[in-house]
Amino acid sequence: MAEEPVRPVPRTVVVRAGSITYPFAFDSGQLNRTGTWREAVDGARTVAVITSRPVAALFPEALRAIAEAGARHVVIEVPDGEDAKTLDIVNHCYQALAQAQFTRNDLVIALGGGTVTDLAGFVAGTRKRGTRLVHAPTTLLALVDAAIGGKTGINLPSGKNLVGTFHQPERVVADDTVLSSLPARELRSGLAEVIKCGFIAEPAILDDLPDPARAASQQSERYLRLIEMSVRVKARLLADDVADRGPRRHLNYGHTAGQAIEMASGFTLRHGEAVALGMVYAARVCELLTGTDGIVSDTRDALTRVGLPTRLDATVSFEQMWELMRQDKKVTPGRPSFVVSPRPGTATLTPMPEHTTARAAFDDVLRPG
Repeated sequence: MAEEPVRPVPRTVVVRAGSITYPFAFDSGQLNRTGTWREAVDGARTVAVITSRPVAALFPEALRAIAEAGARHVVIEVPDGEDAKTLDIVNHCYQALAQAQFTRNDLVIALGGGTVTDLAGFVAGTRKRGTRLVHAPTTLLALVDAAIGGKTGINLPSGKNLVGTFHQPERVVADDTVLSSLPARELRSGLAEVIKCGFIAEPAILDDLPDPARAASQQSERYLRLIEMSVRVKARLLADDVADRGPRRHLNYGHTAGQAIEMASGFTLRHGEAVALGMVYAARVCELLTGTDGIVSDTRDALTRVGLPTRLDATVSFEQMWELMRQDKKVTPGRPSFVVSPRPGTATLTPMPEHTTARAAFDDVLRPG
């Protein structure tokens, strides 16, 4: 008789965001338990689940459990991917909430990946100046990054996440069984945010990366360790810097160039793939600014081990990337706003590189060919 697989022990990371605290509660299978959602509903008369059609199709049992949790519920389907993060879709959500006679004491549940948590967080944070929110992340990227910290974002034609606010969830319902639903490319994309945490704060992450040739279900304990370490890094950095004006900005490592590359590619690159390229770029900028060697090779080694790209193969020019970088909401001219990692486990802020340095770094490490 085959042995039953050992179920991972539930674990919780308490996230503190200024005066607000909430649990990142990690337990296998909890998305599909009615009890999970009864506890989350906590007096709400109406629950609005914001999700995409593909996610709804993948997690019907989670939607069933939410429906059985004791509150009237409505499902608001939004487009998949970055197409959800527009002001038109925000208005669609507002209208659906209005039709449901949604109050401030009612509950928004974000069931999906990072684009859904970004969108649902923005809707919950701005509807009636703030309504209750629970995140139920269904991708690795959302588990380790988007569902924690209260950042929300909507895209504009001129740049990614240029409209947003800070709105913390009441809890994060984290379930490692979602990893088995992810295509290999989506899983790799999430690992970019994990690797980022290794470079900026926790080098032990870089020594424990998964084998991309093996299924996530065969490495569940490793993924749990990596997720918990990454969440603890983010929780530590945002605890006293909710508004992203100090050490929390280290979490933007790879993102200034990465988000520019992502948008310039027309979102043909996954967010994590673009962040991976952004980290390679930031590593080369750091080498040029400090005269230190080996930062690019260390970065490429970590990314290559999990199958992430380290050189552009899309038709993205330096000029496109540069213009979008300059419009990035995190960039303040003349002030430190570009994150570099001189060695694994450390990060610092430096002013945006000047045009000549920025161009040289792009030509050295990103240009196709």
